[in-house]
Amino acid sequence: MSGTKDKYRIPQRESLSQRIYRELRRDLAGGEFGPGTRLGEERLAERYRASRTPVREALARLLSDGLIERRGNILYPVRPRLDGLPEYYDARALVELAGLDRVRDGRADGHDPVMLRPELDRWLAMRDGPLVADIDFAIADDAFHRILLTSSGNAALAEALTVLQKPIRAAWSLDYPTPGRAEMIVADHVTIAQALLSGDLTSARAALAAHIDDSRRLVEVGLTSRG
Repeated sequence: MSGTKDKYRIPQRESLSQRIYRELRRDLAGGEFGPGTRLGEERLAERYRASRTPVREALARLLSDGLIERRGNILYPVRPRLDGLPEYYDARALVELAGLDRVRDGRADGHDPVMLRPELDRWLAMRDGPLVADIDFAIADDAFHRILLTSSGNAALAEALTVLQKPIRAAWSLDYPTPGRAEMIVADHVTIAQALLSGDLTSARAALAAHIDDSRRLVEVGLTSRG
């Protein structure tokens, strides 16, 4: 694999448990498993053409991610708390904008270009090449927002965002990166990273706030359609 896809897709030489983790996460996000589906190792091993050991390892990671849950001795997909998602988006906005504000208010020298420049290069490559709106793209999207906070010099904010991302991630089916949506995300990320690296914190803050609001709006539309 070469070119643009190398910028955000998982390498071909991945471990078996990593492959199963990636495919399971994709299927969970895409709604392949209903909330009442038992995620048994034997059944999943057959589905993903593997033994039970790498399946068990993949399930342990998904449990840590907050995408599946244990009820008794059985694992199930997480049942998203859809009624609470708008509040999680409110909290997400507060946390993410706090990273920019601490720099703008002089509590940090600026966003670390050593961390931020590779992210900008990654998203520029996605913008300029063929774009695949898949689960790897969604994972890269998650990582971008955590790196923004880490590069602001406050790792605690990045940790807080990781916690907030879990319930939001569980409802990915409401805001999954379709091709058109993915192009918008890429453009927003490029705009935000370029503004930060140039020191234009006002523009970066406005772009980030609009970016989060756009995601929130799509989720609220999804909630309404579910009635």
